[in-house]
Amino acid sequence: MNQHIEWRLPRSPRSAGRARVFLAEQSREWKLPDDLTETAVLLISELVTNACRHARVPPGREVRARCLLGGDGVLRVEVSDASDALPRPRAAAPDDESGRRLALVAALADAWGAHPRECGIGKTVWFEIGDGVRARPGCADLEGVDDTRHDPGPPEGGPWPAATVPATADDGPGPGGAMSDPAKRSRHQSGMRDERYGEVVLISPDGAGGLKGAVYNTYGLNDCPLDKWNALDAGALAAQFGVPAVFLNGPRFWTIDEVTTYNWGDVEKFDGLEARWAADVRIPPDVDVAAGSGKKHYVTTTVDRDTEYVLKAGSPVYALTDADGRTFVLQAYSHTVDPGQTMDSLASLGGRLRLPDGWRFRIHTPDEDMHVRTADKKATVVQDELENTYMLHAR
Repeated sequence: MNQHIEWRLPRSPRSAGRARVFLAEQSREWKLPDDLTETAVLLISELVTNACRHARVPPGREVRARCLLGGDGVLRVEVSDASDALPRPRAAAPDDESGRRLALVAALADAWGAHPRECGIGKTVWFEIGDGVRARPGCADLEGVDDTRHDPGPPEGGPWPAATVPATADDGPGPGGAMSDPAKRSRHQSGMRDERYGEVVLISPDGAGGLKGAVYNTYGLNDCPLDKWNALDAGALAAQFGVPAVFLNGPRFWTIDEVTTYNWGDVEKFDGLEARWAADVRIPPDVDVAAGSGKKHYVTTTVDRDTEYVLKAGSPVYALTDADGRTFVLQAYSHTVDPGQTMDSLASLGGRLRLPDGWRFRIHTPDEDMHVRTADKKATVVQDELENTYMLHAR
């Protein structure tokens, strides 16, 4: 399973230190070897320092650091800035105070490179570490590379012309635009379809006479091992975490292919099973979470999360359309009610559902990738009687 995480950093002397801390924390979560982590933390610091110190760009532009962990254990780190100037080799004199950071990358990384960004503005400098790295064309020898970037800067005598102002490193708005926390991290995960996970929901009063649930998701931390999942005791967990009730939602299996998550929380251990806070859910008053298979279904629920799902072209998409013509895309099927459900069995799911009047189930295969995004950091979801979960596709 490939995973990635990225951070948006201001062009500040402190950003290299923040990048070191972020990557060290993520390396622990990914359980990377200590020696690999030590090298990666050092090298990301060098690249972020370079981007902040030497890339000549208009004020307000950011640096993006992105880390990708491949299924083969190879860690790839990319640092992008809004300067188009690529590093070029030069011979560094023994007493030079610059020109050595990328040489350090060349010496310690298993592979490295630099290229223009796909968006056409700025560049990315990257390195890879891990036993699975193979020699790749274009990985130049960085001995004596000049890390001052040789960026020409803005035209002499005036500011950047409006048509050529580089975008921020993450393609977001420039100065004065609506920008999130500069160090906010987004997490991208792929290869998800039919991957197993579980959710532990800590239920408590919402302060307004209703109930809310803090949703902790195992995905990305483990594959929800059945022995650990089946050993969970909801009552004991409620007592341990000081909440009135706990709902064990799973095991579940993704029917999406990729997700980018823009907000998440800390990892908790539930009798040894790790899960990360992923969302808060508002529980409708007419849904009894303790009623099991007797609870109401096809009732919309609002989930506070900030995500974008991707369903890849050429793969089936399973969806419900309600009486108002709104489309809800299946994001996961569940073993809570029917442990025999499989990805293959979804082809006949429509014949099993007792849909409300005016609702219909359909399957289609898109020609292009389908993106399902939360609206205002909120998702509207429904469940069918098999506890399969669908998310509103707000277009």
